[in-house]
Amino acid sequence: MPSTRPSIRTVALVVLLVVGLGCSFTFHAVASGDVAYTATAVEPGEDPKRVADVAPDVADLNERLAGTEPEHRRPVREAERTGSYAGTVSPDLSIVLDDLESTRFVVSDSQYYAWNLTTDDETTSVEIEMRPVDATTVYTEVARPVETASTDVQQAVETGNATATGVGIERGLYEEDGTYYVVAPENEAAIAGRLLGTFVGFALIPVGRGYLAVALGLLALRYRESTVDRPLSPRRAVGVALLALPVALVGTALFESGSLSRFVTGPASALVVAGGVLAGVLAFRRQWLRLAGLTVGLGVLVVGAITVVLGLVGLFLGPLVVLLGLVAGVVPFGFGYWFGRREPATDSGTEPDVL
Repeated sequence: MPSTRPSIRTVALVVLLVVGLGCSFTFHAVASGDVAYTATAVEPGEDPKRVADVAPDVADLNERLAGTEPEHRRPVREAERTGSYAGTVSPDLSIVLDDLESTRFVVSDSQYYAWNLTTDDETTSVEIEMRPVDATTVYTEVARPVETASTDVQQAVETGNATATGVGIERGLYEEDGTYYVVAPENEAAIAGRLLGTFVGFALIPVGRGYLAVALGLLALRYRESTVDRPLSPRRAVGVALLALPVALVGTALFESGSLSRFVTGPASALVVAGGVLAGVLAFRRQWLRLAGLTVGLGVLVVGAITVVLGLVGLFLGPLVVLLGLVAGVVPFGFGYWFGRREPATDSGTEPDVL
């Protein structure tokens, strides 16, 4: 009498199903997490760097110039010493100054300066004006009223801290009834980790849906023909891979919002991942020409579809999507190669265990 225990293949498919679900919802889990922010009362005479770290109109000049050679900083130091500089600067300094063109105030050696920068788009010629100002002037100019800020900022000011989801609270210098508050993340590393996690999670959405399609497709075939040990054929592998399209479309409709282009880019990305199962079958059968045709044809199709909905951006994003799909498709490739051959009998000589 044959065993009723699930086979190794069935267990592997269930594991793939769980991994696919995890990858599909990593982005949502990360994006919905809370980030703690604090609101700290400050006086104009306190450390200016705290203000420069949160106020978009104030920059820490020493920090910005830290990666520039000392001899290249001389134009800025001359403006700091004399009040102005007009002339050319090194390309390295020019790059740094480009980020300071809209800055209103800078901090250098704990002193605030009114900052005015004019650049030439065609050359590295600049005009720099630096005028010492007191901290009270800076606070008055850059602080935003708490009453017009978001409710999260108001909560942080009222209680000293707040938590936010999504993009978080807008950090900055705020004022209420003559008191100034610095609102900033409690842990800067948590913000960086959150951004990285969000990026990785977003990239894993189509990967997870591709894995889900392969797992569901192969499990359906095993359930429908549980008494037949039939190797996975290229035709059936095509059906399994194409299952990525409805899986991704349903996932996009239920769990995503925004541009309609996601209904093209998401399914196209998942299809590349799931296409690995067909590639695995072709590799097992040593049908190398068909494998090459599949890789090139699917890549061109996906890049073309993404370019149609995104325009010229698609010419850059499309190849990245294909590359990600090919890398992540190694897992479905392994399943295709494995399922492309007949399942061996157990050691006792009985038929292989089935679902």
